[in-house]
Amino acid sequence: MSTKLQTILQAACSLPSIPRAVQEVLGLLEKPDLTIGELAEAISHDPVMSAKVLRLANSAYFGVQREVDTVESAALMIGIDSIRTMVLASGMMDTFKDMARFDSQRFWTISLLSAYIARDLANSVGLNGNKAYTASLIHGLGVLAIHKALPDLANQIDQNCKDECPYDRADVENAVLGFHHGEVSAEIARGWKLPDDIGESVRQYPHPRRTGPYSLSSIVHLSVALAMDLTDDMPVELWVDNLDSSVEELLSTTLENLRTLRPRFDKSREFVQMLVTTH
Repeated sequence: MSTKLQTILQAACSLPSIPRAVQEVLGLLEKPDLTIGELAEAISHDPVMSAKVLRLANSAYFGVQREVDTVESAALMIGIDSIRTMVLASGMMDTFKDMARFDSQRFWTISLLSAYIARDLANSVGLNGNKAYTASLIHGLGVLAIHKALPDLANQIDQNCKDECPYDRADVENAVLGFHHGEVSAEIARGWKLPDDIGESVRQYPHPRRTGPYSLSSIVHLSVALAMDLTDDMPVELWVDNLDSSVEELLSTTLENLRTLRPRFDKSREFVQMLVTTH
């Protein structure tokens, strides 16, 4: 392992962990028989989380006619799935905050939006949507670790990549560092004891290996690409640009399902942008 990679991983290990209250709520959200009452009670134990849930429920996104003033009413309105995303996003953004000279709003928009897209894509082709969600959500954590450990080199990388496709930054990182952020993200995933296939998909996602048309790494690659395209309002006819050739078949299937998927993508983008800008 190179000295630079060791330095980055040490920096990643020194980052504060996700707050205990967030961990507890996320654990509760895995219960198959979870009720809104149980969820509301757990959220109520943390004033910061309670305030965020209430603010979210009263946002223009949900278009309420009167003020929502209890956590249980807010949880009922928002729904368990949206609360899971809000809690996870809030916990991660608070953990990885104060990154100097770094466009954190774009970073988290792409990370969260790619997670939603990955889940929809995976489900549409018969893969595990939850694994795809997790892999896409954490795909860029290595970028944060590189910025924390080697800020000058990270800024050099920022200046030399357009960051308009999944492999652009990774290729520049390889040239400057000898490895890319996906490899760092994979090591972070291993440290968090996430399943091996999630870590490997993140390691490979900039240039997925052709192990079949619908591999987890290809799902992450395409999801990140589409999140970038949607964030930058790229027309659909240009979605094929700047993709690794290994995901062409998956892209073809996605375009065939676009009538169903596009409204979901757009709704996810609206929700994610609201989450990130009001955090």
